[in-house]
Amino acid sequence: MYGSYWCKVQLGLGVATLAICNLALAQDQSHETPANASASSQDAEPAAGAESAKPDEDVEEVLVTGSAIKRRDLITPAPVTMLNKIDLEASGMVSIGDILQNLPSQANAINTQTNNSGDGSTRVNLRGLGSSRTLVLVNGRRHVPGGSGANSSVDLNAIPAALIERVEVLKDGASAVYGSDAIGGVVNVITRQNFDGASVNYYTGTARGGATVYDASMTSGVSSDYGFLGFSAGYYRQIPLYASARWWGESDLRYLWDANPGDPQLQRRGSSSTPQGRVTDRSLASGNRDWQAIRSRTTSRSLYNDPQMGWRNFDGTGTSDAGTGDLYNYQPENYLVTPQQRYNVFATGGYRLHEHARAYFEASYLNRQSDQKLAPTPLFLTSEDIVLSRDNYYNPFGRDMRDVRRRFLEAGNRNYLQDIDTFRLVLGMDGDIPNTDFTWDLYFNYGRTEGTTITEGRFIRSRVAAALGPSYVDSNGVPRCGSLTNPGPSDCVPLNLLGGPGTMTREMIDYISYTGIRRGYTEHKGVLLQSSGELLELPSGGPVGLALGVTYRELTGASIPDPVTASGDTTGNKSEPTEGGYKVAEAFAEISANVLEDLPGVETLEILGAARGFNYSSFGAGLTWKTGARWQLFRGLPGVGSLALRGTISTAFRAPTIAQLFSGEADSFPGVTDPCDTSIDARSMIEDMNCRAHGVPDGYVDDRTQIKSRVGGNPNLDPETANIWTAGIVWEPDRSTGLSFTMDVYSIKIHDAIQPIGSSIILSSCYAQANPTYCDKIHRDPSGFITHITDTEQNIGGNETAGIDFGVVHVLPTNVGRFRSTADASYLLYYNEIQPSAELPQGRVIEGKNVYDLGVFPSWKLNAGTSWQHMGISAGFNARYIQGFRECKDNNCNLKVDASKGEVILDRRVSANFTADVFASYTLESTWGRTRITGGMNNVFDTDPPFVYNGFTANTSAANYDFLGRYPYLRFSHNF
Repeated sequence: MYGSYWCKVQLGLGVATLAICNLALAQDQSHETPANASASSQDAEPAAGAESAKPDEDVEEVLVTGSAIKRRDLITPAPVTMLNKIDLEASGMVSIGDILQNLPSQANAINTQTNNSGDGSTRVNLRGLGSSRTLVLVNGRRHVPGGSGANSSVDLNAIPAALIERVEVLKDGASAVYGSDAIGGVVNVITRQNFDGASVNYYTGTARGGATVYDASMTSGVSSDYGFLGFSAGYYRQIPLYASARWWGESDLRYLWDANPGDPQLQRRGSSSTPQGRVTDRSLASGNRDWQAIRSRTTSRSLYNDPQMGWRNFDGTGTSDAGTGDLYNYQPENYLVTPQQRYNVFATGGYRLHEHARAYFEASYLNRQSDQKLAPTPLFLTSEDIVLSRDNYYNPFGRDMRDVRRRFLEAGNRNYLQDIDTFRLVLGMDGDIPNTDFTWDLYFNYGRTEGTTITEGRFIRSRVAAALGPSYVDSNGVPRCGSLTNPGPSDCVPLNLLGGPGTMTREMIDYISYTGIRRGYTEHKGVLLQSSGELLELPSGGPVGLALGVTYRELTGASIPDPVTASGDTTGNKSEPTEGGYKVAEAFAEISANVLEDLPGVETLEILGAARGFNYSSFGAGLTWKTGARWQLFRGLPGVGSLALRGTISTAFRAPTIAQLFSGEADSFPGVTDPCDTSIDARSMIEDMNCRAHGVPDGYVDDRTQIKSRVGGNPNLDPETANIWTAGIVWEPDRSTGLSFTMDVYSIKIHDAIQPIGSSIILSSCYAQANPTYCDKIHRDPSGFITHITDTEQNIGGNETAGIDFGVVHVLPTNVGRFRSTADASYLLYYNEIQPSAELPQGRVIEGKNVYDLGVFPSWKLNAGTSWQHMGISAGFNARYIQGFRECKDNNCNLKVDASKGEVILDRRVSANFTADVFASYTLESTWGRTRITGGMNNVFDTDPPFVYNGFTANTSAANYDFLGRYPYLRFSHNF
């Protein structure tokens, strides 16, 4: 026999947590081989070769994520993935967020590889349904959302790794148990308790060109029969990695969908806002002789200030740094991996007040300093509705210019610097009710995230307008704003917008520049009282468990931009303040009953049910419920093993967040292009018809790769709802095989989803289909130029997804050590987004599986690994696979075409991605304690991310693929 299956239970922090659930080997557990954190995720059931505890055995009951009732059997009706501390350490990473983002059930979440539109946070997105639809708990309790203010989901960087015992991931809806947000699933981080002694840990790793990480922490604690006290402190630092350090990220690339066979398919892409300056002639107005001379020798509407030739036709077919065109290559100025620094402290403790009562607390503080860096500010006069006056001292054309573009290298990079503090405090009491099997728990949960974001490199719009207005030369020969008869502000300095790089003086830049400080917070307060225990024993079955509880929560938040940004007097992104909150009172009940036991074909038949009623101050009252069953057909049957069937059916909901309810309108610049643009590709027949119908002229040129949209909240939002079901099988063949297998099917359908439509969908719906929709949300000026797209939050359409999760664990003890192999795979059946349509009452279904229209949603994602352990030595490897998919021109893979009319969808294949990691460790026991040294290398084959040319970052997807490449690391730990 491989070992005895045993569980040690601690009633810490008001939640009965499972501290150890694994095979007890003959060796000390610290010698066990680390398993792949991304590949060893296995369902919450006994490891292969071990029997589940039967109800009549002397085994303490435990809580498993997804239920408020302690249970004797770890095979639950809902699928739960567990990552223990050894798994986490073996990942080669130190951020719990980075580890969880490698799970096959997770997709498309923001992380520190997200530079443009990032905020330094790392979030988890189960089933790819959105991070706000994944509930994150710490020891079974809600954690305050993280970020710069009025955020909707938890920043996993705020949870220090040093005290994490394990992570449980419930891959099922759980609103009936936990309330709002638990649609895609639940992540429950369990911390260590009753810790005796002290330990120190140090980690460092580095990639080629940067991204070096340093992480150090210390943990100490004492425990006795009366209580325990634990403390941890840590420091983390991540060095940035620039896009120029990777060949695939040094320039954005445009894929030429219409290229003829044999022609080049790629073109270097950049910004039309160049340091040299660019003007576009959008009118027939004449200017002075210089302008007339320029127009007489040029054929393009767009002109470029060539440093050798002067004004000539603009060449948008490549970038100036490569000598292939005139576009500005902004990519080298951007981070691929953003820098970050974190300090954290964590304390926890409990003390027995009475035979039937205990007091406990949990307190944590974390400071995060991070930043994102973008290329110097681009100025688009048309987007800002600013005119370069014909009377401006530096205007050589003698006419008003409305479409001028200029990159302000002289002003330096745009920087976004966050300084975030996260506080969390839990105070509670728990115990048991004398002469009953019931326990009780009462706690107060407080959390607050607050911080500032400093923005550098932007300009005051009104001052730019003044500096580009009329100007004159005073008696001292100094250019001044205004005119002799109507002078402008005394401190105004005229801008030399078209003189080329280096012609803007420090005085010019200082006059228009400002540093903005955004302040914000998110605060959570909650009180919960619950009781659970065994209600009775059924004559033909087993125990009936019951849990009852009431809770009250308040959530408030704000995000207040600097006065310049809030007033809209800024170039670039403008945003209005966000501030508000809501209150909610809830009551819930859960029941679990083993209705049949020890019958032929029915080892155990468990039925569960849960319901939660809620009343929100923001939208009103409602009810959500869940039911499920687990049928253990047999257990330990010779030659067959153990087999169980399980399944759940539930409803779930997500309340509108503070930002979705109360956010003011703000600018966003998504990566989309105007379908009416003809600078690179010809318009399709349908596009040409629709563009003409909306007043866009033939030969129209707009080669922007980002178009401004106006996003914001909606105070009239209702909650979104979901219907969820799961069905699965848990099979452990005869324990001599050391094998266990799980398979679970899931289905999630979300109704009245809270979301913006999306700029790409708005554009394609208006121009790429025969019956246009959403055209009223696209705003163009008289020349046809898109000024902005309106895309605010709505209860609109929905999402639906289904798939199959597979898990395999094989444990093989031999004379030369113990081998443990794991595989964790997810097969996607479908992932759809339903958008309202004027012509389709049931809505327009946008299919996301195997296409990039909605993100990375391939059919297969797989993690696998093997580890070996013998005495104090261990080693292993991990592998991660993401299947390939299609991407289409303008993300139009869902476009309905008529082949008889010659219409086609232009697409390409995005290649699959495979990465592999290796690691080894040695543990030494001495009189001074236990020392463990681990070395490894992530992405040992230095696999590059696949090209996704519609991707927003560096021609790929920051949320799904590894940017670091080969990453060696070293980890040292010592337990005293």
